[in-house]
Amino acid sequence: MAHWWQIWIFNPYGNFNIKRQGRIDGKLAIPPWSSEQLPDFLREIYHLTQTTLEALVERWHKLDRNLKGKWAADTLRQQQAEKELAEAVEREEQAQRRHEEVHGRPLAVPDSRGRTMLYWLVLAIILICEFPLNAIVFQQLGVSQYETWLMTGAIATAMVACAHFLGAQMHLPVQGRPMVIVNRTLLATLPFIAIVFVALLRRDHMRQQALSNLDPAQLLGTNLIINVLIFWALTYYSYRLHDPVIEAVLKALRERRVKELQLHHAEKATADARIDRQKKHYQALQEATGWESEVRRRAAVYRRFHLRARPDREGQPTPVPAWFNREADLSIPAELTQLEWNMGPAPAAIVQSAAAQTMTAIATR
Repeated sequence: MAHWWQIWIFNPYGNFNIKRQGRIDGKLAIPPWSSEQLPDFLREIYHLTQTTLEALVERWHKLDRNLKGKWAADTLRQQQAEKELAEAVEREEQAQRRHEEVHGRPLAVPDSRGRTMLYWLVLAIILICEFPLNAIVFQQLGVSQYETWLMTGAIATAMVACAHFLGAQMHLPVQGRPMVIVNRTLLATLPFIAIVFVALLRRDHMRQQALSNLDPAQLLGTNLIINVLIFWALTYYSYRLHDPVIEAVLKALRERRVKELQLHHAEKATADARIDRQKKHYQALQEATGWESEVRRRAAVYRRFHLRARPDREGQPTPVPAWFNREADLSIPAELTQLEWNMGPAPAAIVQSAAAQTMTAIATR
């Protein structure tokens, strides 16, 4: 939007005043026909334009300082992300080699995911089946149905959880780690201690109720055998699933995918910063080019009206004055015409090194 002093007659260098000044200078034959010096009005316009171009360059330098700083920071983050991705890929390859040494083949990630999903499905089924199995025993205590299912849920959940955690930590070394032994002992015995105490309570209740047709020892033995089979089967399943070699591969795989996502975001940020800088540079260049072309157009308008108003144009040796075809050296500074992307030798070396590491690691996968 134009300012008030740029509108019509208020602008001393607008079309109206340029035509007016051209006629005035032409009528006064200023400058002489043979003079090669530009009229003062044109020199004033050219000087003002050059000053404006320099101001545009200065303004662009201030803006570009922030734009280039953001692009450089995003580029460095991208370089770091590329380096971390290459390291994550290398760790994944090492974990896969270790898995191949132990199990004879690389780990197939879809198969591993299927095993994990199947494990949690089996865990849920066992937990559901434990409810009616233990409810049969607790119902003989003569308590309410709410208390029966509450105790059943507590025992079933505790047994399944103990089997899960016991199998998961069976791979841990025990030498010099007494807490590992204590944890394993508690996880392996606490569920069955609870079952035995429940059996003792049931025996006392059966004696009070004179239920002689049921043998408490047989009930206890049957319940213990079933729960031991379920407990150790689930423990062994958990032990096989929580293989540290497999977990190392899966952990390396998760880290690699996280690094890939971080690199994707870093590349997007770098590209956005680069595009934003190019866009702002294009706008600044278009503004400077517009100033230059508009000033040359207005100078041509001045010359046309100046020549029409000159009283001495008849009988001259040349069709136009000597200064007529001279143009001031209006040039857009090189700082504005060229966009420089150099970050220095050190960052460039980092870029090449990180990119080479990433490409080499991904190519060998």
